[in-house]
Parts: sequence; structure tokens; C-alpha cells
Amino acid sequence: MENFRINVGAAFLGSEFDYVEKVNVEISDGIISHIGHGYDTNAKDFRNFILFPPLVNSHTHTADYSFPEYGIRQSIKEVVGDPLSQKYTYFKSIDPSIIRKGIENFIIDSQKFGVLAIVDFREQGINGAKLVSELRRRNDIKYIILGRLDFFDTYELNELSKITDGYGLPSISSNSKQELVEIFNAFSTKIRAVHISETLKQYLLDDFRYITESYKPNLLIHATHFKYPDFRELETSVVFCPRSNMWFGVGVPRIVDAINANVNILFGTDNAGLLSPNLWLDLELGLLITRIQEPMSDYSKEILRGATYNAYKQFNLNWGIEEGKEAKFVLISGNTIFNAVNKHIAIIKRASGNLIYDNLGAIQNIS
Repeated sequence: MENFRINVGAAFLGSEFDYVEKVNVEISDGIISHIGHGYDTNAKDFRNFILFPPLVNSHTHTADYSFPEYGIRQSIKEVVGDPLSQKYTYFKSIDPSIIRKGIENFIIDSQKFGVLAIVDFREQGINGAKLVSELRRRNDIKYIILGRLDFFDTYELNELSKITDGYGLPSISSNSKQELVEIFNAFSTKIRAVHISETLKQYLLDDFRYITESYKPNLLIHATHFKYPDFRELETSVVFCPRSNMWFGVGVPRIVDAINANVNILFGTDNAGLLSPNLWLDLELGLLITRIQEPMSDYSKEILRGATYNAYKQFNLNWGIEEGKEAKFVLISGNTIFNAVNKHIAIIKRASGNLIYDNLGAIQNIS
């Protein structure tokens, strides 16, 4: 890859998102080799844009993008519960090629919002994982597959571990304790994610302690009903999906408690059939929730880290607007953001409504 430079009107630098105006960036062999102040006369000109690190959607079910807006008047168990829910009715009736196309469309639409990494809870067992396995080799998106078995089988479990990045457990009721131990053994060096305390019923069943004894998850999804003492005990990251929680009416996550307990928080859009791939909407809702939970607070940096640097750490991505990092970034039209008093809040609220370039090759070719 050839070396080149770009000028940007402003950039959010490092994990503290330091806002710096008039910046030039040099890219060498796909790496950010230099970040300088002022404009370079030989650089491509993007002075009307803001340089920002790419977002990571840390939890989604992409296959549902093939049959959007289903199960509107049904309970969460009836809509997405495995394997007898309405979701699985569609899986059985829709041709796999349509499912795959829906997943590809989800990826394309995610990129429009500056999302360059997706962590997918991929249902349908080995066949479901194989359907999208080649997407892991794409250069324009980091596609992380967390597979699952709809019906437990030891041989299929071991085969699944060979073609996925981890396991996405639906809930504590999905498997017996012995099966959970086998899943842990098969995926001991990989991601082991689980939906945890999404509903009040699951929380009251103490699902986290139950699952910790056998499956030993290293990534928790939802934790909608966790409280500060629960968060204090954690050594694992938590993915918040506030739009999903509200859509299903299961509760509002205590994001401020998690932040104050120093939890590595992440964000995801969850069900692609019921929520758009616009992760910025979850970030804005997350920010609004913190304002309810702690009036007059400003947790904008923590929210932004939840979709960027926290996720880079969790999924071993060498990304960020820093020298030595991979040249993965998005360019967001400055418009009203340039004039905003609080730039971090402005980027959360206004980024998705502005034009975003996310393809390095396209940026190189723009004259």
C-alpha cells in the first residue's frame, strides 16, 4: 500500500479523545505513521471533516436483517427464544442465500455509520457459521462470529470451535451444567459470551453465578438488571444494548453504576431485525440514560470509549487515532460539530446525521 497524507479540519486523538483542529495524518503501509499539527501542502484535503476512530458493534444478531420488524406484539421469549421462537420459524422458511444476503446488507449499512467491526451471535449451528465463514476474511470489516448449537452435540461443538471466534450462549437455560462445561472446554481460549440478566426473572434466578461456575464467560451481554454491587464483582466486559432493552420492555441498564464500578463497558445494537445498525443511536440513548441516572453529568467520553477503545482492548484490535495504530478511521462531516461547545457530546448526537467516509481505499482515490 502506498504512503499518503490527509489534512482534516479536526481529529479526536487517543483514548481521551483530545480534540485538535487543523491536523495532518501520514499513512504508511496501512499504519498511522505520523500525526502533525497544521496542514501539509502535499496532503489530500479533508478540511471540512473530522477524523474519528471506527466504531465496534459488540453485540448483534445480523441474520434477523433478512426479516425486519417481526413479532411486534409478542414477548421476548416468543420472538427470539431458542429454538421455538418466531425467529426460528423464519430461519426454517427462508432460503440460506437470503439469510446470507441480509447479513451482507447489514455489514454494508453498518459501514455507512462508521462501524468497522461487528460481533455477531450467529445462530443455526455449524451451517449458520459456515454460511458466513468467508466474511471473516474481508479487509473492509472485522467480522467476529460467535457460534452456537441449537441442539447440543459434542462432535458438532468441537467442529464449531474450529470455524468461529467464540460461542454466543443465549441464556443459562439453553444447556445443562455438563454441557456448559463441555462448551467451556471447547472454547477455553476463545470468546465465551452470554446473555445475562436481560430480564428481571433471569436476574432473580441469579443467572450470573450459575453460569460462572461452568461456562465461565469472558463477555456479558445486557446485564440490564445488574446493580452497583453486581458490577463491582465483575472482571469481564459488559455490552449494553439500551435500544433493545427498551424495545422489548425488559428494563433500563444502570450504565452509571457500571462506569463507577470501573467495568469495561461496550455497546451493541442487538437484534438486526428490530433495531437499525446505527450504533450512534445506542450511544446517544446511553448518554441520555446517564443523564437520568446522574443529572447534569457528562459521561460522553466513557460512552465513546464503549464503542471504540474499550472494544479494541476486548477484541485485540490495534485501532485508534494514534501513531503506530492501523489506519482504520472514519471521516465525519464537521458541519455543526465544529461550532459545538462540547465536542464529545456533539459527536455522539450529530455524527450519524453527517456524511461519513469509512473506506481507506476510497479516501485515497478522492481527488
